[in-house]
Amino acid sequence: MATFCGNCGGKLDAGAKFCVQCGQPTGSVSAPAPQAAAAAAPAPAPVAPAAGGGAIKIVLIVAGVIGFCMLLGLGSCFYVAYRVRQRAHEFAGNYAPYQGKKDACALVTKAEVSQAFKMPVESVSGSDSNCEFRFGGNDQRAVAVNVTWQGGAMVMKLSHGALKQISGGMDTFTPVAGLGDEAYVEPMGSGLMLRKGDVMVNIDLRMAGNNADAAKIIGSKIASRL
Repeated sequence: MATFCGNCGGKLDAGAKFCVQCGQPTGSVSAPAPQAAAAAAPAPAPVAPAAGGGAIKIVLIVAGVIGFCMLLGLGSCFYVAYRVRQRAHEFAGNYAPYQGKKDACALVTKAEVSQAFKMPVESVSGSDSNCEFRFGGNDQRAVAVNVTWQGGAMVMKLSHGALKQISGGMDTFTPVAGLGDEAYVEPMGSGLMLRKGDVMVNIDLRMAGNNADAAKIIGSKIASRL
């Protein structure tokens, strides 16, 4: 390693006793102080967590919970629909399907309705499942016959059960014996519901003065033709 004179800084030859520049004895020669170590590089600053990271996690959790609840609700709906279809098939399996003509207005005649209600029927209109007998006069009275040709047993059971629930568990239907397979006068005489096999007939009396006795007469005519 090269040495230098401590007095003048001149370079000294190896083994020299005196500095050739200034004559200073080499005993006072000293190696220059080593350079100071390079300053240590600053430690990298810690990376701060992304702003709003906690809020994003909360949003994702809430979205996951909502999605789970929606899937659970859909699953429940599908299960209920499946059970309803299953029950409908069970009911339908107990009854032979109706094979006759599906024409609601052919189940009872204009003359029979006039005689039962003691009022002349002015017009008859309808389709295969509905028929309306409209009486003459200015009060526009009418009686409607609505027919469920398939699945009537299930519809009747559900209707009866729903109205029982609405009335707080009280059965407001009045059974009518000897009319089809089963028949009921609806609450306050607003209609007559009868079933024969898997066909259900509802005679709506709300526009005909709630005349349940007249409905029983035409109901017996209808039941005999099913």
